[in-house]
Amino acid sequence: MTASFQATHHEGSTYVADYDAGSDEARTHRPQQAAAVTYPGSPCDRAPCTGPTTDADIRMSRLEFLDRFVAMRIAPLPGPRGLYNVSVMPRFLLDSSEVGWQGAYFTDIDGAAEGAVDHGHQRYCIQRGMHHEARRALGTREWHRFAAGFSVWREGDEQHFDWRDGGRSQFLFVAPALVESVFGEARRLAPVGHREPARTRVLELVFDALQADLAQGSPAGPLVGESLITALLAHLGGLQQPNILAPTSRACARAIELVETRFAEPVTLQELAEASGLGQRQLCRAFRDATGLSPHQYLLRCRVDHAKRLIAQGLALAEVALQCGFADQSQLTRTFVRHVGTPPGRYRSSIGR
Repeated sequence: MTASFQATHHEGSTYVADYDAGSDEARTHRPQQAAAVTYPGSPCDRAPCTGPTTDADIRMSRLEFLDRFVAMRIAPLPGPRGLYNVSVMPRFLLDSSEVGWQGAYFTDIDGAAEGAVDHGHQRYCIQRGMHHEARRALGTREWHRFAAGFSVWREGDEQHFDWRDGGRSQFLFVAPALVESVFGEARRLAPVGHREPARTRVLELVFDALQADLAQGSPAGPLVGESLITALLAHLGGLQQPNILAPTSRACARAIELVETRFAEPVTLQELAEASGLGQRQLCRAFRDATGLSPHQYLLRCRVDHAKRLIAQGLALAEVALQCGFADQSQLTRTFVRHVGTPPGRYRSSIGR
């Protein structure tokens, strides 16, 4: 997807985009004065906004429309097309849409300097504000300062406020079914940071790791992100890791075999859990006990070990990357250097002597 997203405001006026799937074009228009309109991707399909009256319609190509709204439309979660409903859309810096996470979506944004939020949530929204901003409830005059930190919004929670001094934020959207899967029962996360954002080192480290994995192209596929999200949800739920007893070692062996068989393909944590018959948290603990590595670390080791064999056979590095499940040669090189300590080309020269 595109790394940028243009604001929906132009010279102070609000535009609303309409898209007809059967047409080659989309159009934007300015809503009538004081009319209630809906932004595409509204979680609640309701977002009142106003703009000056005009009959002018502005047409744009289908590709330009998709380029602008793809960030909302492709979020791999059930429900409405999008995740944001604000008067001025952010600039999207990074997102997880291409990784294949099950039931979760992460994005890193640069928010507009000012605007309004008027929406409800249909899934968990874990927000990391990385700046200080001012907010006031819609329809009121008093501004309040909000510090950097984390907040957790649950399904059914609503947010209605103006903001100013906006900046960078990160969001992790999680389907309620994933939370129940991690907990192993029907329970909900507690709301966090609605009045004062929370500061927690654990959440900071997890969000930093998610951002870093996505920035590197997710060389282990969805396993890194899904493992981190599982740990994050367990932390928010106050869960302790259960004691792992044999016969889990036999169950874990089935997950290990799956990784070794399909190391060149994207493998999800849910697939490993289903293969082993363990819950996701149990599997991660059992996997580390059995191998000394997390599932995604073991997957990368399998890929690098196979890459060594192919390099020794004289295959071109681009072909090695393809056969080992890496996105491209540069991703192979970065991962190879971290594990072996030398680039693939130099490794080939050293074993050829």
